[in-house]
Amino acid sequence: MDIATSLGLAGAGLAVGLGLGWALARPRGTATHAVRAERAEQALKDEAARAQAALAAAEARAKRDVAALQAEMASRIEKLNAEHRAESEKLARHLTEAYDELDSLRAKAEAAKGIRPGDTGYGFAKTLPLGDL
Repeated sequence: MDIATSLGLAGAGLAVGLGLGWALARPRGTATHAVRAERAEQALKDEAARAQAALAAAEARAKRDVAALQAEMASRIEKLNAEHRAESEKLARHLTEAYDELDSLRAKAEAAKGIRPGDTGYGFAKTLPLGDL
């Protein structure tokens, strides 16, 4: 019985020791966990702030790039419109000169035939230069 009593007292002492150790370690562990949680929360906030700053910078760069592309596109369109306008005016002058020359040649041909030049019977010449339209 002596051994059984000793083992019983040893088991009870072990249980009491474990209980006291757990009770004493619990507040210190809670404080440690609280500090770790605060650090993790602060790190999360810092990382979120860095991510927002990076996002804002990327958005600003994208807006600047889009504005530059729009300005370049507008200048190219303006240049193409000016070239188109110049070519159209050049073509109109060329066609006017060609129709004027055609009318003068027709008038000469009709004069050689003895017909009144340019008379269609409707009050306008057979071909009209573009400038007279």
